[in-house]
Amino acid sequence: MEERIFTFREFQKIKNKKIYSKLKKYIDDNDLEDRYEFFKITKDSIVPQNFVGTIPLNDIQIEILPKIPLVENDIVAEKNRFLEILQNISYFKEKFFNDSKIAIANTSILEIFINLFIKEVEEIIEKGLLYRYIGRNENISVFKGKLDINNHIKYNFSHKEKFFMKFDEFSINSLENSIIKLTIQKLKKISINLKNKEKLNKISHHFENIIILPNSIENLKYITFDRTNDYYKNSIQWSKIFLNNQSSSIFSATNGEVATMLFPMETIFENYIANKLINIVKEKFYNQLIVKVQDDSCSAFSTVTLNDTKLNNMFNVKPDIVIKNKNSKEIFILDTKWKILDKLDNKFKISTDDIYQMLSYVKIYNDRYKNSYTCEKAYLIYPATNIRKNSFSSEDKIKFKTDNFELNICFVNLSSEETTEKDLVNILSKFIKKEGKDEKIGKFKEISEKY
Repeated sequence: MEERIFTFREFQKIKNKKIYSKLKKYIDDNDLEDRYEFFKITKDSIVPQNFVGTIPLNDIQIEILPKIPLVENDIVAEKNRFLEILQNISYFKEKFFNDSKIAIANTSILEIFINLFIKEVEEIIEKGLLYRYIGRNENISVFKGKLDINNHIKYNFSHKEKFFMKFDEFSINSLENSIIKLTIQKLKKISINLKNKEKLNKISHHFENIIILPNSIENLKYITFDRTNDYYKNSIQWSKIFLNNQSSSIFSATNGEVATMLFPMETIFENYIANKLINIVKEKFYNQLIVKVQDDSCSAFSTVTLNDTKLNNMFNVKPDIVIKNKNSKEIFILDTKWKILDKLDNKFKISTDDIYQMLSYVKIYNDRYKNSYTCEKAYLIYPATNIRKNSFSSEDKIKFKTDNFELNICFVNLSSEETTEKDLVNILSKFIKKEGKDEKIGKFKEISEKY
């Protein structure tokens, strides 16, 4: 079968009649428009919203790429870059992308993931499938293990030759093998890549005699790893993704045997920037800066009462990133926005709600920490892009100031790990400069020059 992949971007209209019909049915079956708001449907088009991913529809796959190209004019390089970004988000913290630089030309992100899963299973086969002692209750003709007295009386009153026994059997039918077999079965039905399909058929032979245990998917969350099964870890992580997993950073919808992976780009961008900042601070400035992600320590109100009875604080705010300078006793509020700004717009297309949100964050944190820290500066971080002449690059800076508040608009180039780190270092440098008094300034300059 020829691999048929149709590529679109976030918010790009899908008008092809055949694709429209297949995709609409899938959206309706999985409630992806109203419940999850992944699509908007009109009478003649379907518009993907803020997500990136692959949707397999029988003999075709619909692939959605970011609205802001991660790498200009190079789809293959862009997909590789997207994989790099995924490796740096919390959901993929196990770092199980052993070989992300695989041949990805003319294939989808889903097929890349399938390929990576196959590689992990091939390594398991090479090392040998896992055997475990499995508890069994069975009516047998030999006395083995421990007699189940109640069932023995129930089933063997007139069968003196039988014994209802409880015993452990050293078996290949472990939960781990059951999960992998289930994953292979699903992927064989959704993959349209010839090489992947061939490899899936090949590895499936090694799991032919494995019995799929009842409630395998439900029990997936209980799998733990030690020296006996550690070599299964990456393959099980992939299985969690393929077998209907849902979380804040990845969505897997199912319709029968179909599996869909959708990555909300707002969450991906936020998580990626936060983790990169954490890593930079840990590596270079651990003694001075503290980074907190999704900090909910502050409430909009100092106290809440009901009929003079004090209640627990509610309406806690949760900025994307909070950075504290332990030396200067300053707090900086950062929020990421997966949006495209416009130099020619009279407000640069900055949302008024975003402005008010940052103002409220700063006020709340300033009130909460007024006796120990000051909070007067906030930063909105957007992706840099060159898709239009009126787009912003990472060299651009926007600053809004009042007497006691400063809002900075910064842009981060996502085209490579190096450019992203350089831009984030430049942002962090603003949090430690204290008019030559800080010995770290020289180090920041050194790092910036390196890039």
